[in-house]
Amino acid sequence: MAHSDSAVAVVTDSAASLPPGARDELGIGVVPMAVVIDDHVYADPQLTPAELVRRAARVPVSTSAPSPGAYLGTLAELRGRQVLVMTVARGMSASYESAITAAGYTEDGHVAVLDTETAAGGQGLVVMAAARAASAGGNLEQVTAAARHAAGRVHLLAVLDQLDFLVRSGRVPGIAARAGRSLGARAVFELSRGRVRSRRPARGIDNAITHIVESCRADGQPTGRLHAAVLDAESPRAAEMLMAAVHSLAPDADVYAAPFSSVLVAHTGPGLAGLAWWWEPQVPSRSTAVTS
Repeated sequence: MAHSDSAVAVVTDSAASLPPGARDELGIGVVPMAVVIDDHVYADPQLTPAELVRRAARVPVSTSAPSPGAYLGTLAELRGRQVLVMTVARGMSASYESAITAAGYTEDGHVAVLDTETAAGGQGLVVMAAARAASAGGNLEQVTAAARHAAGRVHLLAVLDQLDFLVRSGRVPGIAARAGRSLGARAVFELSRGRVRSRRPARGIDNAITHIVESCRADGQPTGRLHAAVLDAESPRAAEMLMAAVHSLAPDADVYAAPFSSVLVAHTGPGLAGLAWWWEPQVPSRSTAVTS
Protein backbone atom coordinates (compact mmCIF):
# COMPACT_ATOMS: atom_id res chain seq x y z
CA MET A 1 0.00 0.00 0.00
CA ALA A 2 1.27 3.47 -0.92
CA HIS A 3 1.68 6.02 1.84
CA SER A 4 1.20 9.77 1.74
CA ASP A 5 2.71 12.44 3.99
CA SER A 6 -0.65 13.45 5.48
CA ALA A 7 -1.35 12.82 9.15
CA VAL A 8 -4.67 11.13 8.35
CA ALA A 9 -4.82 7.99 6.21
CA VAL A 10 -7.83 7.27 4.00
CA VAL A 11 -9.03 3.68 3.49
CA THR A 12 -11.95 2.24 1.53
CA ASP A 13 -13.12 -1.09 0.10
CA SER A 14 -12.84 -2.14 -3.53
CA ALA A 15 -16.46 -1.27 -4.32
CA ALA A 16 -15.17 2.30 -4.76
CA SER A 17 -14.32 3.36 -8.30
CA LEU A 18 -11.32 5.67 -8.01
CA PRO A 19 -9.50 7.75 -10.63
CA PRO A 20 -6.45 6.10 -12.22
CA GLY A 21 -3.39 6.70 -10.08
CA ALA A 22 -5.34 8.06 -7.10
CA ARG A 23 -4.36 5.19 -4.82
CA ASP A 24 -0.65 5.85 -5.30
CA GLU A 25 -0.76 9.63 -5.56
CA LEU A 26 -2.92 10.15 -2.47
CA GLY A 27 -1.97 7.04 -0.51
CA ILE A 28 -5.52 5.66 -0.44
CA GLY A 29 -5.71 2.20 1.09
CA VAL A 30 -8.13 -0.22 -0.61
CA VAL A 31 -9.27 -3.38 1.17
CA PRO A 32 -10.40 -5.95 -1.41
CA MET A 33 -13.86 -7.46 -1.54
CA ALA A 34 -14.24 -10.88 -3.14
CA VAL A 35 -16.15 -12.76 -5.82
CA VAL A 36 -17.12 -16.38 -5.08
CA ILE A 37 -17.53 -18.83 -7.99
CA ASP A 38 -17.92 -22.57 -7.39
CA ASP A 39 -16.72 -22.06 -3.80
CA HIS A 40 -13.51 -20.50 -5.09
CA VAL A 41 -12.78 -17.04 -3.74
CA TYR A 42 -11.24 -14.40 -5.99
CA ALA A 43 -10.04 -11.25 -4.28
CA ASP A 44 -11.00 -8.14 -6.21
CA PRO A 45 -9.59 -7.46 -8.86
CA GLN A 46 -8.31 -10.96 -9.68
CA LEU A 47 -11.15 -11.42 -12.16
CA THR A 48 -11.86 -8.89 -14.89
CA PRO A 49 -15.51 -7.87 -15.35
CA ALA A 50 -15.55 -9.60 -18.76
CA GLU A 51 -14.28 -12.86 -17.24
CA LEU A 52 -16.84 -12.66 -14.44
CA VAL A 53 -19.70 -12.18 -16.91
CA ARG A 54 -18.49 -15.16 -18.95
CA ARG A 55 -18.38 -17.42 -15.90
CA ALA A 56 -21.67 -16.13 -14.48
CA ALA A 57 -23.45 -17.41 -17.58
CA ARG A 58 -22.67 -20.97 -16.46
CA VAL A 59 -22.50 -21.03 -12.65
CA PRO A 60 -23.88 -18.99 -9.73
CA VAL A 61 -21.74 -16.07 -8.60
CA SER A 62 -21.80 -14.36 -5.22
CA THR A 63 -19.71 -11.71 -3.49
CA SER A 64 -18.32 -11.27 0.00
CA ALA A 65 -17.25 -8.28 2.04
CA PRO A 66 -13.78 -7.85 3.50
CA SER A 67 -13.38 -9.63 6.82
CA PRO A 68 -12.57 -7.70 10.02
CA GLY A 69 -9.14 -9.34 9.81
CA ALA A 70 -8.57 -7.86 6.36
CA TYR A 71 -9.31 -4.40 7.72
CA LEU A 72 -7.08 -5.03 10.73
CA GLY A 73 -4.23 -5.96 8.42
CA THR A 74 -4.51 -2.64 6.63
CA LEU A 75 -4.87 -0.70 9.88
CA ALA A 76 -1.76 -2.40 11.24
CA GLU A 77 0.22 -1.00 8.31
CA LEU A 78 -0.99 2.47 9.32
CA ARG A 79 -0.17 2.21 13.02
CA GLY A 80 0.73 5.60 14.44
CA ARG A 81 -1.61 7.51 12.12
CA GLN A 82 -5.28 8.38 12.40
CA VAL A 83 -7.43 6.61 9.83
CA LEU A 84 -10.79 7.24 8.18
CA VAL A 85 -12.36 4.09 6.70
CA MET A 86 -15.18 4.66 4.18
CA THR A 87 -17.28 1.72 3.03
CA VAL A 88 -19.84 0.87 0.40
CA ALA A 89 -23.44 1.38 1.59
CA ARG A 90 -24.11 -0.91 4.53
CA GLY A 91 -27.41 -2.05 2.99
CA MET A 92 -25.45 -3.56 0.10
CA SER A 93 -22.61 -5.27 1.95
CA ALA A 94 -21.27 -6.27 5.37
CA SER A 95 -18.15 -4.18 4.70
CA TYR A 96 -19.25 -1.48 7.16
CA GLU A 97 -19.83 -3.98 9.96
CA SER A 98 -16.41 -5.55 9.33
CA ALA A 99 -14.74 -2.14 9.47
CA ILE A 100 -16.56 -1.25 12.71
CA THR A 101 -15.44 -4.55 14.26
CA ALA A 102 -11.84 -3.94 13.22
CA ALA A 103 -11.91 -0.37 14.53
CA GLY A 104 -12.99 -1.71 17.89
CA TYR A 105 -9.61 -3.41 18.26
CA THR A 106 -7.68 -0.18 17.73
CA GLU A 107 -6.84 2.68 20.05
CA ASP A 108 -9.75 4.96 20.97
CA GLY A 109 -10.00 7.82 18.51
CA HIS A 110 -7.45 6.30 16.16
CA VAL A 111 -9.94 5.03 13.53
CA ALA A 112 -13.24 6.50 12.32
CA VAL A 113 -15.62 4.53 10.08
CA LEU A 114 -18.10 6.13 7.68
CA ASP A 115 -20.88 4.49 5.67
CA THR A 116 -20.81 6.42 2.37
CA GLU A 117 -24.38 5.24 1.60
CA THR A 118 -23.34 4.78 -2.03
CA ALA A 119 -21.03 2.68 -4.22
CA ALA A 120 -18.83 2.72 -7.32
CA GLY A 121 -18.21 6.25 -8.57
CA GLY A 122 -20.35 7.76 -5.82
CA GLN A 123 -18.21 6.08 -3.21
CA GLY A 124 -15.11 7.13 -5.13
CA LEU A 125 -16.19 10.77 -5.03
CA VAL A 126 -16.65 10.64 -1.25
CA VAL A 127 -13.25 8.99 -0.83
CA MET A 128 -11.61 11.60 -3.05
CA ALA A 129 -13.16 14.43 -1.03
CA ALA A 130 -11.68 12.93 2.13
CA ALA A 131 -8.30 12.33 0.48
CA ARG A 132 -8.12 15.95 -0.66
CA ALA A 133 -8.88 17.14 2.87
CA ALA A 134 -6.20 14.82 4.28
CA SER A 135 -3.64 16.02 1.73
CA ALA A 136 -4.43 19.60 2.71
CA GLY A 137 -3.40 18.82 6.28
CA GLY A 138 -6.78 18.23 7.86
CA ASN A 139 -7.09 16.31 11.11
CA LEU A 140 -9.35 13.27 11.49
CA GLU A 141 -12.37 15.38 12.43
CA GLN A 142 -11.90 17.67 9.43
CA VAL A 143 -11.29 14.81 6.99
CA THR A 144 -14.40 13.02 8.26
CA ALA A 145 -16.43 16.22 7.93
CA ALA A 146 -15.29 16.59 4.31
CA ALA A 147 -16.37 13.01 3.59
CA ARG A 148 -19.75 13.51 5.26
CA HIS A 149 -20.24 16.74 3.30
CA ALA A 150 -19.72 14.93 -0.01
CA ALA A 151 -21.71 11.86 1.05
CA GLY A 152 -24.69 14.04 1.92
CA ARG A 153 -24.71 15.56 -1.57
CA VAL A 154 -23.68 12.72 -3.86
CA HIS A 155 -26.12 11.25 -6.39
CA LEU A 156 -25.81 8.21 -8.65
CA LEU A 157 -28.00 7.46 -11.66
CA ALA A 158 -27.36 4.65 -14.11
CA VAL A 159 -28.91 2.91 -17.10
CA LEU A 160 -28.75 -0.84 -17.78
CA ASP A 161 -29.14 -2.84 -20.98
CA GLN A 162 -30.76 -5.69 -19.06
CA LEU A 163 -31.81 -6.38 -15.50
CA ASP A 164 -31.19 -10.13 -15.16
CA PHE A 165 -28.27 -9.71 -12.73
CA LEU A 166 -30.05 -7.13 -10.56
CA VAL A 167 -33.23 -9.20 -10.48
CA ARG A 168 -31.25 -12.24 -9.30
CA SER A 169 -29.69 -10.10 -6.59
CA GLY A 170 -33.14 -8.96 -5.42
CA ARG A 171 -32.15 -5.29 -5.63
CA VAL A 172 -34.98 -4.11 -7.91
CA PRO A 173 -38.69 -4.81 -7.68
CA GLY A 174 -40.16 -7.27 -10.16
CA ILE A 175 -42.25 -4.53 -11.74
CA ALA A 176 -39.07 -2.63 -12.60
CA ALA A 177 -37.69 -5.70 -14.31
CA ARG A 178 -40.85 -6.11 -16.40
CA ALA A 179 -40.80 -2.43 -17.35
CA GLY A 180 -37.16 -2.67 -18.35
CA ARG A 181 -37.91 -5.52 -20.74
CA SER A 182 -40.93 -3.93 -22.41
CA LEU A 183 -41.05 -1.88 -25.60
CA GLY A 184 -37.29 -1.65 -25.90
CA ALA A 185 -37.07 0.53 -22.80
CA ARG A 186 -33.82 0.96 -20.89
CA ALA A 187 -34.00 0.52 -17.13
CA VAL A 188 -32.81 3.54 -15.14
CA PHE A 189 -32.06 3.28 -11.45
CA GLU A 190 -30.84 5.50 -8.66
CA LEU A 191 -28.62 4.70 -5.70
CA SER A 192 -29.41 7.16 -2.95
CA ARG A 193 -29.03 7.00 0.82
CA GLY A 194 -27.93 3.39 0.59
CA ARG A 195 -30.94 2.14 -1.38
CA VAL A 196 -31.44 1.22 -5.03
CA ARG A 197 -34.61 2.71 -6.51
CA SER A 198 -35.99 2.30 -10.01
CA ARG A 199 -36.67 5.39 -12.13
CA ARG A 200 -39.01 5.66 -15.09
CA PRO A 201 -37.56 3.57 -17.96
CA ALA A 202 -36.08 5.50 -20.88
CA ARG A 203 -36.77 4.85 -24.55
CA GLY A 204 -33.27 4.23 -25.84
CA ILE A 205 -29.81 5.08 -24.59
CA ASP A 206 -29.89 8.69 -25.85
CA ASN A 207 -33.01 9.45 -23.81
CA ALA A 208 -31.52 7.72 -20.77
CA ILE A 209 -28.36 9.82 -20.94
CA THR A 210 -30.37 13.01 -21.42
CA HIS A 211 -32.42 12.15 -18.33
CA ILE A 212 -29.30 11.48 -16.25
CA VAL A 213 -27.53 14.67 -17.29
CA GLU A 214 -30.65 16.78 -16.82
CA SER A 215 -30.99 15.35 -13.31
CA CYS A 216 -27.41 16.43 -12.63
CA ARG A 217 -28.09 19.90 -14.06
CA ALA A 218 -31.26 20.32 -11.98
CA ASP A 219 -29.33 19.42 -8.85
CA GLY A 220 -26.59 21.95 -9.62
CA GLN A 221 -25.89 25.21 -7.90
CA PRO A 222 -25.18 28.30 -10.04
CA THR A 223 -21.90 28.99 -8.27
CA GLY A 224 -20.99 25.38 -7.54
CA ARG A 225 -18.22 23.19 -8.92
CA LEU A 226 -19.21 19.79 -10.27
CA HIS A 227 -17.38 16.68 -9.06
CA ALA A 228 -18.39 13.68 -11.17
CA ALA A 229 -17.54 10.10 -12.06
CA VAL A 230 -18.74 8.49 -15.29
CA LEU A 231 -19.65 4.86 -14.61
CA ASP A 232 -18.79 2.14 -17.10
CA ALA A 233 -19.56 -1.57 -16.75
CA GLU A 234 -18.74 -2.96 -20.18
CA SER A 235 -20.63 -0.11 -21.88
CA PRO A 236 -17.92 2.12 -23.39
CA ARG A 237 -20.01 3.91 -26.02
CA ALA A 238 -22.65 5.07 -23.52
CA ALA A 239 -19.91 6.08 -21.07
CA GLU A 240 -18.22 8.18 -23.76
CA MET A 241 -21.52 9.90 -24.50
CA LEU A 242 -21.99 10.67 -20.83
CA MET A 243 -18.47 12.04 -20.50
CA ALA A 244 -19.03 14.39 -23.44
CA ALA A 245 -22.36 15.52 -21.98
CA VAL A 246 -20.78 16.27 -18.60
CA HIS A 247 -18.01 18.35 -20.18
CA SER A 248 -20.66 20.26 -22.11
CA LEU A 249 -22.69 20.86 -18.95
CA ALA A 250 -19.74 22.00 -16.82
CA PRO A 251 -16.48 22.53 -18.74
CA ASP A 252 -14.51 23.05 -15.52
CA ALA A 253 -15.93 19.93 -13.85
CA ASP A 254 -13.67 17.63 -11.86
CA VAL A 255 -14.66 14.44 -13.69
CA TYR A 256 -13.09 11.03 -14.19
CA ALA A 257 -13.91 7.67 -15.79
CA ALA A 258 -15.01 5.11 -13.19
CA PRO A 259 -14.97 1.51 -14.43
CA PHE A 260 -16.83 -1.00 -12.26
CA SER A 261 -15.00 -3.62 -10.28
CA SER A 262 -15.83 -7.28 -10.82
CA VAL A 263 -17.62 -7.30 -7.44
CA LEU A 264 -20.10 -4.68 -8.63
CA VAL A 265 -20.52 -6.25 -12.07
CA ALA A 266 -21.52 -9.46 -10.25
CA HIS A 267 -24.64 -7.56 -9.10
CA THR A 268 -25.38 -5.30 -12.06
CA GLY A 269 -24.15 -7.38 -14.98
CA PRO A 270 -22.65 -5.81 -18.11
CA GLY A 271 -24.07 -2.97 -20.18
CA LEU A 272 -24.25 -0.33 -17.45
CA ALA A 273 -23.40 3.33 -17.82
CA GLY A 274 -24.14 6.10 -15.39
CA LEU A 275 -23.10 9.20 -13.55
CA ALA A 276 -22.24 9.88 -9.94
CA TRP A 277 -21.91 13.52 -8.94
CA TRP A 278 -22.04 16.19 -6.30
CA TRP A 279 -21.95 19.95 -6.58
CA GLU A 280 -19.54 21.72 -4.25
CA PRO A 281 -20.81 25.19 -3.28
CA GLN A 282 -18.30 27.92 -4.02
CA VAL A 283 -17.93 30.64 -1.42
CA PRO A 284 -17.89 34.06 -3.13
CA SER A 285 -14.67 36.00 -2.64
CA ARG A 286 -14.97 39.07 -0.44
CA SER A 287 -13.18 41.04 -3.11
CA THR A 288 -16.09 40.48 -5.48
CA ALA A 289 -18.64 41.96 -3.09
CA VAL A 290 -20.44 45.01 -4.47
CA THR A 291 -20.18 48.12 -2.32
CA SER A 292 -22.42 51.15 -2.47
